[in-house]
Amino acid sequence: MNVLSIAQDLCARICHDVGGPLGALSGALDLAEVEPVEALSVARDGAAAMRLRLRLWRAVAGAGAGPLGRSGLAELLDGSLSSGRVSADLSGLPEEPLPAPVAQLALAAVMLGSEALPRGGAVHLAGDGSGLALWPEGRNAAWPVALTAALAGQAVSGPRDVMAPFLMHLAETAGMEVALAMGRDGAAAPLTLTPHGSMSRRAGASPHQP
Repeated sequence: MNVLSIAQDLCARICHDVGGPLGALSGALDLAEVEPVEALSVARDGAAAMRLRLRLWRAVAGAGAGPLGRSGLAELLDGSLSSGRVSADLSGLPEEPLPAPVAQLALAAVMLGSEALPRGGAVHLAGDGSGLALWPEGRNAAWPVALTAALAGQAVSGPRDVMAPFLMHLAETAGMEVALAMGRDGAAAPLTLTPHGSMSRRAGASPHQP
């Protein structure tokens, strides 16, 4: 999938994600004269949701947000995933900031992880600047088909599935490789993000090494 196609699908996806809160805000304004108190509450909620989503998208699909530590990542992700139905567990990250390209990649990976949780749950992220792992935990957790297709080198397109090829593009830019590790019984397999070449080195290492 070329960069232009990814950009077009990202634009459509952002418009879709912002459209919901914008529609709520517009509806609240229509009701302002009839139910001013309720309308104000709905308008505030819609504006807050739109602000959170735009802030996250700016960091993920824009120029990034620079190096980010655990608190910086949490601030961008808090309340932004699946309308608040998915949370991000960043307790496995160090306090030291991740390099800018890795931080941007981590944000995109968590957003993709939220798509693996149709009924809500948590996306766990652990690691450091030299490698990350994340896994979704929740009822019916399962990675999107688009991710396995993108990992297999198959073409993936469309706003709904754009996070998978976009993640691959960010990983390439950051010098990282994306892979799915062995899954655990009844749980989605962890997604690993490691520097180029580290996977092949680990493949030749002793099975007793971490």
